Amino acid sequence: MDLEKAISALQYALEMEKEGVRFYQEKAEESKSPSVKDLFTGLVKMEESHVDYISRILGFLKEESAFKDEMPPEETPFKTVSSEEESEFNFSEIAALRMALLLEHDFAEFYKKAADNTDDPIGKQIYLKLAAWEQGHESAIRNELDNLMKEHWYDMGFSPLL
Repeated sequence: MDLEKAISALQYALEMEKEGVRFYQEKAEESKSPSVKDLFTGLVKMEESHVDYISRILGFLKEESAFKDEMPPEETPFKTVSSEEESEFNFSEIAALRMALLLEHDFAEFYKKAADNTDDPIGKQIYLKLAAWEQGHESAIRNELDNLMKEHWYDMGFSPLL
C-alpha cells in the first residue's frame, strides 16, 4: 500500500469511527434498557478512543511519510450483562443492536482488508489491532442481542423448541 492509499484508508477509517460515535450516542440516548444504554455508552467511549488513535497515526503518516504505532490504551472490557435484569421489551433496541452488529462487523472487515493490502509491518500491526478491537465490540453486541432475544422470545411471538 503506497502512502496515498494508506492516508486515504485511514481518512476513511476515521470517518467510519466518527459515524460510529454519532450512531452510538444517538442509540444510548434512545435506549430504555439500562444494559443496552450502558453498552452503547461504552461503545461511544471506545469509538472516541479509536478516533483519537487513528488521528494520531494519520497525522504522523502525513508528516513523516511512515506508520508509527503510538500504543493506545487497552480497550476496557464490556460490563457483563446481568440476566436477572428485567427490561421492558423494546423492539427498536433489538433493531439498533442488529445495526450496531453490522457496523462493527464491517469495521473489522475493513481493517482486515487494509492489513492484507499493506506491506508495512507497523501498518499491518495497526490495522490488525483495530480489527481485533472491532471484533471485540461485535462479540459484546452479539452477547447483549442474544440476551435480549432470549429474554423476550414470547413477546416477539417466537417460542424456541425445548
